[in-house]
Amino acid sequence: MDRSLGLMSKRVNIYDLAVGGEGVGRLEDGRIVFVAGAAVNDELQVELTQEKSRYARGRIVEIISAGEGRCEPSCRHVHRGCGGCDWQHLSEDAQADAKISVVEDSLVKLGSIVPPDVGYVAGPPKSNYRTTLRVAVENGRPAYRRSRSNELVQIDDCFVAHPLMEDILAEGFFADAAEVTIRVGSRTGDRLVMGEPHAKNFRVPDDVKIVGRDQARRGANAYIVEEAAGIDWKISARSFFQSSPEGAEILTALAAEWLTVHDVGEQVLVDLYAGVGLFSGTVGDWFEKVTAVESSVSATKDAAHNLGPHVSIHRSQVERWVPELADVVIADPPRSGLRAEGVEQIRKTEAPHVLLVSCDAGALGRDASLMITAGYELDQVDVVDMFPQTSHVEVVSGWIRNS
Repeated sequence: MDRSLGLMSKRVNIYDLAVGGEGVGRLEDGRIVFVAGAAVNDELQVELTQEKSRYARGRIVEIISAGEGRCEPSCRHVHRGCGGCDWQHLSEDAQADAKISVVEDSLVKLGSIVPPDVGYVAGPPKSNYRTTLRVAVENGRPAYRRSRSNELVQIDDCFVAHPLMEDILAEGFFADAAEVTIRVGSRTGDRLVMGEPHAKNFRVPDDVKIVGRDQARRGANAYIVEEAAGIDWKISARSFFQSSPEGAEILTALAAEWLTVHDVGEQVLVDLYAGVGLFSGTVGDWFEKVTAVESSVSATKDAAHNLGPHVSIHRSQVERWVPELADVVIADPPRSGLRAEGVEQIRKTEAPHVLLVSCDAGALGRDASLMITAGYELDQVDVVDMFPQTSHVEVVSGWIRNS
């Protein structure tokens, strides 16, 4: 139970950054305190906003002395309380160091393994890189939520949004929708907005396709085309794709490099959580047979359009798919990770080589422990900075089955 929140002010030194991006300090009574917007080695005056028996949360009242990684945020909306980019107050070097540290800590503490040296791969530019945005709506206008709050901050531009979104954010009107997903093809010029739960009475530039989630669920043919890795990808309104084509190309290049180094063979690739077919359509061309497993209806339809005849597409949840023997498994699960069910399916393929793409450091740590138990050894791990200005991490790890 929460203790009384009498909004007490405490002096706190920040010694680490946690999974999820908050600063970590310690109170006089020994409890951990989590502080949003903090940097390592910050000396802060913090007002406690939540207290539990083992930890507390607080907000910054005063920066007594700033840590060396702190910088002035580039986006004016940060000062207005926007929680869209939680690490704009950290320098590029501080962000990179923190992401590597979070991944190392997760592998040690949750995975119970000492990882090999964690590599770092710079991603897209620090601004104007995102080709998909999901925003809330307030009085018809786009808005982001404040950090750890449902309160909204209206915006008319966004520091990380691709330039093709500029006039949509500045001029768009989204009536009484609750949320809007904005998606653009940075290399094709395609633009689309999807309203949740509907898209009635939207006003956007004439070339922007409009669809409601209600219409998309009923099969409305609303999509963009994006070019990445030399392929034109059909991406429907409800389908997942990476945050930028540059990021997608980095992931496929890392996969190609690791598979080449280990001379994995050319027989059977299994692509789990395959989405619209990014890995099946790139490194998958090296294999005689590819099995792509994906649960999303829209993504499997996109994959059928995007991929060649040597790819067998299974619309199924991974845990319900009937495993088959494979030379290589590539898995790109959602934020929750593989979990025990996903790892068990990989184990049943008897694949000697597994490439795991994780979008949450905590999930990677938990999955690592399960992979070790399933008979795999961690060979390589790289942090890919797909989301500059935020604490989100993308991690590519290579696993080899013990003989």
